[in-house]
Amino acid sequence: MIGKETFHKISVVFLYLFFGLSPFSISLCQILAGASLFFLFLDCIQKREFPKFGPQILFWILLYLSFLFTPVFDWDQTNWKQTIFRSEFGDVWMAFLLLHQTRLSYREKTKLKHAVRIGAFFLLLSGILSLVSPYRLAPFVMDGFQYTEGRRLPHLLVVIWEKLSLYLPIGFQSTHLTYGGLLAIYLPSILERTFRSFQIARKKTNSIFYRVGSLTLSLVGFFLLFLNQSRSIWFGLLFGILLLSSQKKLQIKKYLPALSFGILGIAGILLILYQNNWLFQRAIDDLFAKRSLENQRVWIHKMNFAILKENYHLGIGSGNYPKEFITQATPLVKELPELYYDLSITPKSHAHFDFLHFWILGGLTSVVAYLSFLYGITKKILQVGKSNLFYLGFFSVIFAGSFQCFLLDDEVILPFLGLLILLPSTSIGKKEGKKDFIQKGQMKVYGILFFWILISSLGALYLTKTPAKDLFFHRTRTEHNFPSPIAQSSVNSKVPILLPTGTREFYFKLAGCLDHEMNFDTNPKVRVSAIQFFIHWEEIPDGHLPETLILEIRKRESFDQDKEYKVQAERIVQKEIFSNSKQIQKIQVHPKEYLESLGSGIEFVDFGFLFSWKGENPFLPRIEISGNCD
Repeated sequence: MIGKETFHKISVVFLYLFFGLSPFSISLCQILAGASLFFLFLDCIQKREFPKFGPQILFWILLYLSFLFTPVFDWDQTNWKQTIFRSEFGDVWMAFLLLHQTRLSYREKTKLKHAVRIGAFFLLLSGILSLVSPYRLAPFVMDGFQYTEGRRLPHLLVVIWEKLSLYLPIGFQSTHLTYGGLLAIYLPSILERTFRSFQIARKKTNSIFYRVGSLTLSLVGFFLLFLNQSRSIWFGLLFGILLLSSQKKLQIKKYLPALSFGILGIAGILLILYQNNWLFQRAIDDLFAKRSLENQRVWIHKMNFAILKENYHLGIGSGNYPKEFITQATPLVKELPELYYDLSITPKSHAHFDFLHFWILGGLTSVVAYLSFLYGITKKILQVGKSNLFYLGFFSVIFAGSFQCFLLDDEVILPFLGLLILLPSTSIGKKEGKKDFIQKGQMKVYGILFFWILISSLGALYLTKTPAKDLFFHRTRTEHNFPSPIAQSSVNSKVPILLPTGTREFYFKLAGCLDHEMNFDTNPKVRVSAIQFFIHWEEIPDGHLPETLILEIRKRESFDQDKEYKVQAERIVQKEIFSNSKQIQKIQVHPKEYLESLGSGIEFVDFGFLFSWKGENPFLPRIEISGNCD
């Protein structure tokens, strides 16, 4: 016979497994979360109780319900199967995880916190394995511990002593962003235990092994987070720590020396890595670059605010973001055809900003529900007291959500909501003076949180002010496909570019001309107009321009290599030699002549330049080329 608490206990067991095993598989994570909810509802049915819907879960459900307002008004045109099950609204079931918060006892929540630490340990372990593995762990394990041809390989970070290769740590996740998001949620549980172990050490003398172990895991976690290069999570954790510290009376002078040495040490490590590792260099450079192939947020936010301008009140509805993105991009490409490729490879699945994505989908109702949810959870976390460091991941993910849509990633949102069910069910009793201090702290923290969302939204709006015609530029690369800053400065320059004294040869590739005309609402057709550019050979009084140019006409596959998981193939289809004509020289290429040179479909026409000098004071001639290469 089934006991009165059987279903409840089974539900707790599944929660325990959920926290411990989530770092390994999103499918397993969803199954365990769903099973825990299934037995929660069975427990409610057996006890003839209606689940208690607190304010936070109601606001979170309202957030998702707001995604259906527009589909309801367009009832006849809505594909309800797609809208309900295969779009953002399909994640609404995860909100019911929050029902556990009022049904779990203090003892059960304490045990589940141990499960979170076990999950954190597994997350760190998988991160270490992926750090040294030449294959991505998830597909490698799924394929029977063997590499299958065509599977995407991890990014190489560095080779130590010419023997040990280290790769970008992502654990069993598919992206470094997801792994970084999980670290933000799980790592604070180890940090909180580390701080508490040092506090306990004042009273006990036999806990040195426990302290060293906790401290080691904390350091390993930060090391993996550092190498993982999830920049949004770096800042998210820092922001969360500052938020939690803002409500405490800290003696800054006491920690100032250690803090100063720590900042200087981290700055030194960052400088060394920046100078010696191209992947880390790219991660830092992209923070400040508007116009790069890797950073497409300017385009994304241009589309975001264009969509919001027309749908700010009710939103566009669940599952409609990609369609609306293309609707806004189509007239832009018609006006500036060269923008098609950048816009076509720009991710269109979400807004890369949690708050803005919710607003775009659900309108003002979504805004109110989201901010109300944040306020309620912030209030509960700050009432916990000394143990609120355990919930640091909440603030980290909310902050980082201004750069990525972490709350749309199942691998992140499930543990994120799971973390919140461990909050105390009722407020902890405090003395009157202490209670007033906590309430002031709550408003202060929430005010900072709201201010950040406002400022980051305005920052995203500011990015959209960049003129569209200024966002496209022809990229120059070395023979190894690394950016070539000197060559880049010669493209559409007003004067020749000075090269280092003694330069005899200089090579670079110039990219950015498509051999087809296309838009999102038309079929591609072979380009009729010639691809052309001008080389300015005019003499200069204070230097020497090249004597000769060997020009390569190159063809390159045109697709998103990050999406296709392979490197774009390219080849040289023709070489021509030009002598310094001492005047402006026009060079033309007709795309029809090279259609079968590489493969079928849309491709790039690129150019390779090999300039040669005899003089001692070499200058690189300026290259004049339009955005559409005509």
